[in-house]
Formats: sequence, C-alpha cells, structure tokens
Amino acid sequence: MPPISSKQQLKAYYNATLAIALLALGGIGLVSSLWLARGLSPWSPICVLICMFGFYCLNRPYFLLEPRQLTVYNLLGLVSKRYTFDSWDVVKADSRRIYIDDAGITKKVPVAPWLVKPDDWLAMRKLL
Repeated sequence: MPPISSKQQLKAYYNATLAIALLALGGIGLVSSLWLARGLSPWSPICVLICMFGFYCLNRPYFLLEPRQLTVYNLLGLVSKRYTFDSWDVVKADSRRIYIDDAGITKKVPVAPWLVKPDDWLAMRKLL
C-alpha cells in the first residue's frame, strides 16, 4: 500500500436521496396545503422550511477523514463526534461500518453507509 501523505483527506457527503425526499415531501405538502386552503394555510411555512432544509442537505458533508482524525457531522453541519488516532493503520472499514482500533479497543464509528454517497464510500474503502 502506498504511503499516505499528511495532506491527504477524504470528505464524504450525505446521499442525495435524503435531500430529494425532503424536497419532495415539502413540495407535495406545500402544493396540497395551498390547494386545500385555496391560499396560505398554517402548514405552508412548515412545508417551505422542509423544502429549504432539503436544498441545504444536498451538499452537506457527512464525515471528514484526515490523517490523524475522523470528524462526523450531523445534517445541520455541526460536529457530531471527533475521533483521533495515531496512524491510518488503525482505521478499518467494511461494507457496513468504520472501525478504529485504539490500543486494542475497537470503536465503531456511527456512520451508516446508506447515508453516504456511494462513490464517497468506495473512495474511503480504497483509501483505507
């Protein structure tokens, strides 16, 4: 395996399916609330917010894998959890999980592969 440079990193993004589902849900809710109320209804602002959140989620990073740290983000873009490690050799991934072996203790990183863009998941597995 070629040595990994200290500048190499991987940013994995959320799968677009979630954002598209939010956009569809908000759009359907907005159209139906406008049609049923024949104008603005109390649900209209909520449906607009769901649509806006769907647009926001289209380009949100899920996790950032750096040479000495793995950072997991939530859908709002805030840091959910940070994992630090000494070398890339302790980070492993299979088709379902990312694992960090920390002094004999294996930690499961709470990252669901179905929430990650498939290309990013494959790139991460090749990197590790």
